[in-house]
Amino acid sequence: MSFDPGRVQAVIYDCDGVLVDSVESNKAYYNHILGRFGLPEVAESQMDLVLTGTGRGVVEALFEGSPFAQAAREFQLQLPADIFLDLAKPEPHVHAVLRQVRAARRTAVATNRGKSLVPLLEMLGMRDLFDVLVSSNDVTRNKPDPECLLIILKRFGLAPDEVLYVGDSDVDRETAARAGAAFAAYRNVSLKADLHLTAHTDLLKTLA
Repeated sequence: MSFDPGRVQAVIYDCDGVLVDSVESNKAYYNHILGRFGLPEVAESQMDLVLTGTGRGVVEALFEGSPFAQAAREFQLQLPADIFLDLAKPEPHVHAVLRQVRAARRTAVATNRGKSLVPLLEMLGMRDLFDVLVSSNDVTRNKPDPECLLIILKRFGLAPDEVLYVGDSDVDRETAARAGAAFAAYRNVSLKADLHLTAHTDLLKTLA
């Protein structure tokens, strides 16, 4: 099925790496947990996991085989939802583009981020720019399972070919494919996508 921009009634966004540059924030968060148990900081080879996984999944992976695995999970659960969020920053032009997209379409977020999603969006002045938020706390199966997108489709009363999912990872690409939705790759030309965006402003040209 070919991508038809004219059919797009809603734009759904991943969070980390798409709406928000959270590299330093996420790195500080998991380094804090690792440091609590005297373990080395996150390695460069682990950054993809840190930026795309759920909090629980990342901690389980980082502490796999460690005697501190259960204690680390318990420590993570009691951390404040807003810890290190001040290190995150919005992607360029995202506020202005979202306001223009919302003039004619609905918007949503589908992410593997959990309890920190709302505090993050509120801190960056984005919360009111979305009609629906679906985090890892709202699903039984995380991305790349399409449950997060299917929830949004049901809430909006739309068919898969009436939404566009904007992501930056292969996890996002697979999520969109399994939901039957079109996929826009944000600043990642290596991904197979219906649309490639070098900046958020590129989306306005497509949906004009």
